[in-house]
Amino acid sequence: MARPVNLLRWREQRRRQCVRLWGLLFVGAWLIALMLVFAGRAGQMHQQKEQVLRRQNDRALLQALIQREQQLHAEFERRESVEAQRQERALTRRWQSTLQRLAEHLPEQAWLTAVTWQGNAFSFTGLANRFPALSQVDTAARSLPGFRAVSPGAMLRDAQGRWQFSYQLQAEGGDGKSR
Repeated sequence: MARPVNLLRWREQRRRQCVRLWGLLFVGAWLIALMLVFAGRAGQMHQQKEQVLRRQNDRALLQALIQREQQLHAEFERRESVEAQRQERALTRRWQSTLQRLAEHLPEQAWLTAVTWQGNAFSFTGLANRFPALSQVDTAARSLPGFRAVSPGAMLRDAQGRWQFSYQLQAEGGDGKSR
């Protein structure tokens, strides 16, 4: 006769091993789930911090760009102002040379009382002590370079016996700056 085999102990060990295995799997699954939740929250917090930093950097960059744009705009306006002043000085120098030439060619008996220029029109009025000085004034006006039309105005005698004269000249350039 064969001895009976008691499998209860082996079954008990096997059951304990199964319970431990399933217990470890269950606990492990819970730990993994908790780790995933914490990792997700940490990732979200990191993304939020990153977004906050990105927004701060964007605001700082925008402010720097606005400030730089204002600086460039101010520099552009300053340069435009300097260029306008330079052009104005050049125009004044050109008119100054025209007036200098006119003064050099005027006779001693004639002098100017008013000089105006606007755009490309130049006009002057004056007085002369003698009538022959008027022809010299006309010659001086017509000899000025850079003018296409010379229009003499009225020539009258005033109460002291001086001759009053006036001239209007048109510059050759249409913009008033070139002569």
